[in-house]
Amino acid sequence: MTEDPDQDARLMLRFIAGEESCFIELVKTHKQRVFAFAYRFLGNAADAEDAAQEVFIKVYNARNKYTVKAKFTTWLFTITRNTCLNFLAKRGHRGLFVPLDEKPEAQEDAPGLQLADPKDLPPAELLIRKEQAEAVKKALASLPENQRTAVLLCRYDELSYEAIAEVMGCSAKAVKSILHRAKLGLKEKLAELFQ
Repeated sequence: MTEDPDQDARLMLRFIAGEESCFIELVKTHKQRVFAFAYRFLGNAADAEDAAQEVFIKVYNARNKYTVKAKFTTWLFTITRNTCLNFLAKRGHRGLFVPLDEKPEAQEDAPGLQLADPKDLPPAELLIRKEQAEAVKKALASLPENQRTAVLLCRYDELSYEAIAEVMGCSAKAVKSILHRAKLGLKEKLAELFQ
């Protein structure tokens, strides 16, 4: 057990000790991030909502197995990733992987990068951006699962290489290599579009 657990880990430990309200606080704090990750990984809001709900059920049920070995979010995203992979396996598809700047449709306040208000863009620019977003979506969807996961965790959840390594069950050096391969793959697939 680490000497100074993070705030979320402390909440989890209090929940284990019997304070049910701490679990509710953890859900409130992390439901958007879990939903956003699942949405971008699975490709639609309904599947993401189901997966996010399943994640928190798993957290609730695993409370007696929880130990503070790393940040709580590392443990949470490990569960989230595995839940998404299981979800895809049950349904027999790879997922759609949504563009990086698209907000989840069911949760308007989900995190996303909005570069400009589409209403302020001229029609030609809007069309170009839409085509670019679709190309990025296809390029990301074509990445192997481990590369997609690493990109999501690095880009959106801003996890360190060490935390991503923990979630993915590999070394930080391997994460660096996975992200490098993902960047090369995306660069190659998108080179024509952005020349």
